[in-house]
Amino acid sequence: PPQTGFTLAALPTADELRANGTIQVADLHLDIHVYSEQPDDRFVFINMVKHRERSRLDEGPVVSEITPEGVILDYQGRTFLLPRE
Repeated sequence: PPQTGFTLAALPTADELRANGTIQVADLHLDIHVYSEQPDDRFVFINMVKHRERSRLDEGPVVSEITPEGVILDYQGRTFLLPRE
């Protein structure tokens, strides 16, 4: 389970929040998703840029956690999931 205390199923996706106007953020695409039990081994490529947990995307959101299901991002006080394809 995620250490953040969120229920992943309860997290809205980036697309949902963008569609309903909750956040204004550029289109985010999860290109590569590497999850490991070891946090130091986890990384993702979002919009073709490599990120690790706690890094900030050029588009604004911060990578909160990389989970087996995708990436949990924080942006403007909202937490949401960028699911893997």
